[in-house]
Amino acid sequence: MGFLDLIFPKRCVACGQLGNYLCEKDKKNIQPAKAFCPVCLRAAIGGATHPKCKGKLSLDGLICMVDYKSPVKEIIAELKYRFVTDLARMLEQEIRKSRFLDKYDFAGFTVVPIPLSSGRKNWRGFNQTEILAKVVARRLRLIVTPEILRKIRETKPQAKLRREDRLKQVKGTFGLVLETVKGKKYIIFDDVWTTGATLKEVAAVLKRKGASAVWGMTLASSH
Repeated sequence: MGFLDLIFPKRCVACGQLGNYLCEKDKKNIQPAKAFCPVCLRAAIGGATHPKCKGKLSLDGLICMVDYKSPVKEIIAELKYRFVTDLARMLEQEIRKSRFLDKYDFAGFTVVPIPLSSGRKNWRGFNQTEILAKVVARRLRLIVTPEILRKIRETKPQAKLRREDRLKQVKGTFGLVLETVKGKKYIIFDDVWTTGATLKEVAAVLKRKGASAVWGMTLASSH
């Protein structure tokens, strides 16, 4: 145990037990998310968008890794509001060990994290979604290009809004920094799927500029 651990001891984010940021008991409470179509929200093989649901600007599929329940809620909150480096490392170890992503072939895809506004990123000092996206990209052996997207206006925290308001708020929120997306394939990454408003808006932005395939991916799903 290091000197800092004596002053700031590690505690399980869910139950408060000393020792690690996630105890073995709470680790067992993490459950894989069920695959569903990002358009109609019904069950779908591998999360692929149903052919009858697919539109010109829609997501081609969605992968959510785990359910948004305790202790995942607490883990994401810690990363979002009190970034803990050791917690990020622990998540990377768990994702590396997991065989959840083995069934997917994303050769040729590029991972794009959902950006924060420059003001919010400067205030927070980091973008937890970008950190998580890099973890997943390493697992899939893909490139991460956060510089493709930018958030062009500030928005209210999505968690505090109703579904209808979330959908309205994200319209026109994101823009492209690099216009050369035509014919390319992307995985857009966010931390949590709630209504999917953000991922759907970004998919539309990329597809309007000619992206050939756009999948969504999140660490957790509240669906």
